[in-house]
Amino acid sequence: MNNKIFRFILSGLLGISAILSVLFFLESISEGILIAWCYVLFAIATVAAIIFPIVNMISNPTGAKNVLIGVALTGLVFGIGFAFSTNEEYYTLSGVQLADAFESSYSEAGLIAFYIMGTTAILAVIYAEVSKLFK
Repeated sequence: MNNKIFRFILSGLLGISAILSVLFFLESISEGILIAWCYVLFAIATVAAIIFPIVNMISNPTGAKNVLIGVALTGLVFGIGFAFSTNEEYYTLSGVQLADAFESSYSEAGLIAFYIMGTTAILAVIYAEVSKLFK
């Protein structure tokens, strides 16, 4: 039942998009209407991306536990990145400020977290391949 409803909604959105695209190329509507339609599609996608995982977590609590563990570990990695980041201000040679302390600490935290996660992913791939050799 739900699949039929979702297919109907998807077909309707696709049909509206196709009609607006044809009208735009026939110069019957302006690009403003097309941009507004893109905002509507973006809002629908955002709401769906928020609501459907929540519904899935409610209907499958064991999977929700794994997701929450992943989110907590990601938060921990960003916390570690933030702890190791500095809050220096950066300037060009002519004295123009490039980044204040706030921007500097958050960008460094993101980079450090990226390095930690990237290194962990590479090590996980290496471990998976090496462990296959010994099985």
